Amino acid sequence: MFNPANKRLAVHRKSERKVMWWTVLVIGGIHLAALLALDPAYFSRSGLLLGVILYFVAGMLGITMCFHRLLTHRSFQTYKWMEYFLTYCGVLALQSGPMQWVAQHRIHHKEADDEPDPHSPLVTFIWAHMGWLFLTTPDCHTYEEYRRFAKDLDRDPVQRFFDHNFFLIWVSFAAVVYLAGELYGGLGASWLVWGVLVRQVALWHATWFVNSATHLWGYRNYKTDEESTNNWWVALLAFGEGWHNNHHADQRSAAHGQRWFEVDITYYLIRLFGAAGLAWSINEPSKRVVARRKDIMVDEEALRAADERHDVPVAGVLRTQTDPTIPVVVPQMPSAAEAYEAALKAAGEAKEAAARALHYAAEALKHKQQGAIEAADQAAKELLERAKDLGMAAVEQAKYAAAQAAEFSTQASAFATDAKERAAESARQFAEKSRNLAQEAFETASRAADEVGEAFQGIGRPIITSSI
Repeated sequence: MFNPANKRLAVHRKSERKVMWWTVLVIGGIHLAALLALDPAYFSRSGLLLGVILYFVAGMLGITMCFHRLLTHRSFQTYKWMEYFLTYCGVLALQSGPMQWVAQHRIHHKEADDEPDPHSPLVTFIWAHMGWLFLTTPDCHTYEEYRRFAKDLDRDPVQRFFDHNFFLIWVSFAAVVYLAGELYGGLGASWLVWGVLVRQVALWHATWFVNSATHLWGYRNYKTDEESTNNWWVALLAFGEGWHNNHHADQRSAAHGQRWFEVDITYYLIRLFGAAGLAWSINEPSKRVVARRKDIMVDEEALRAADERHDVPVAGVLRTQTDPTIPVVVPQMPSAAEAYEAALKAAGEAKEAAARALHYAAEALKHKQQGAIEAADQAAKELLERAKDLGMAAVEQAKYAAAQAAEFSTQASAFATDAKERAAESARQFAEKSRNLAQEAFETASRAADEVGEAFQGIGRPIITSSI
């Protein structure tokens, strides 16, 4: 178990933060109002049952399944109407709008347990649990700031609507709960207290424990470059989110629990959705990552060779950086040959964009003196910020083009599957070449992202290298 006394963090850019008094009022007011549950006059069995049901609806369907595993990490795919329904459930958890929630969580993964992390318990436990909520987060407070880290959601007008109106939606739902309780039998106050207020406070703290407790207490299946842990009681309270070390080691996996006793009911629900045809492309744990689990015996020589092929920078340490590969829509090609040509073009665009990203990084490094960023004049800082934005935009373009190449590769594979006997071999060759092109393009974009991230480390805003 990690001893937090061994490492402490300051609050990132503390002097720039401002108290969000409206947030203090809302969170504090709901906590105080929930104390009405201590008065037996507000208790009813139906109110308690409603609270339990909504705890699962807002917490599991909304936060863990939708905001976290679907919107942030794209661990699975579903229909748009289902995504919107699940997002509505997430809004009922009153944990900000979906875009800001996703943006902050992506920053957390990129900067985990380093100073720019929005909520590391290495500052203090209280800071990670709830203190960070009451102060503005530098460069991720206003819509114009946090939209940079959730560009996939910003392209969706429905997600923007949820993000801008999440508090009004929550208040409206609370009013509906009250009116429904009155119509049911004059139990409006009971349903409001237990179904909305008590449920809200319980769910807040359950999910906040993922930020605080699971970076302090528990065991570790993986050696990652931050202090995430697996915590069984947080996993019970937060529907499987407590297996946090597993998640940091393999963020795109829909399954957080990996060992037989690591119960992950959110993942079980995702698999149930898959069986019902409501979810597909469900990401399972990476075999290469699982091979590094401490309780598994592996061939170390083979593992080192795999690391070399995958460009792992530090032997034995897994990076904790989110990589939500956003599905792209591409035109349907009429033949395997044309799908191959489209994949070739997209892969070429990915490599060109990656080269631009590296060029911006190299130009910026000419103006960057090691350890002198804080002392640099304003003009130099603005130059570096501009170069970083251009570099990261090029990285995003590279990853988007690589995703396009992968989609065209899939089309080529489909043609190969459906080809007649005479053309089957040719189609298979096109499919194999296009898959190799897509993989090469993605690896090029990923290497560019890593190099740009290292070049601009410590310069202004946190760097998110994968939100295309």
